[in-house]
Amino acid sequence: MSLKSLTQKVEAVAVIDESEIDRNTLPKDPFAESRFHELWNAYAELLIRQGDKSLASILRASKPVLAGLTIKYALPNNLMAEQLGRLKPKLLKYIRENLNNFSVDLDIEVVETEVKKFVYTPQEKYDKLKELNPHIELLKNVFGLDL
Repeated sequence: MSLKSLTQKVEAVAVIDESEIDRNTLPKDPFAESRFHELWNAYAELLIRQGDKSLASILRASKPVLAGLTIKYALPNNLMAEQLGRLKPKLLKYIRENLNNFSVDLDIEVVETEVKKFVYTPQEKYDKLKELNPHIELLKNVFGLDL
């Protein structure tokens, strides 16, 4: 038994307690989108001060979009989404308490971008040229060219 395990146990209990709370009975004050963005950036700064630069960089990886009371946040890969998923209860607690609106929720989305494929071998270069101009095949056959 260590001190770290005790704090992890307390955090786990706090997450369970928050999920059992009926958020319909809690305040739902209106707020400006600019105030939300200030809090998002402030939380990233808080993480940096606590020494957790990797999570702070995830919060700064893209700009959150507020759609009603749902925060839509797109990330480029699953690993970043998993890390933010672990941070989600603390982040939402911070934002909800500071906005005094407990109906705010976070929706994490993974938007995988297509990785640019580089051509290296002569065959790959030929195939790429053939995609761009199908007449290359005719030219190769007429003149008896090879790679």
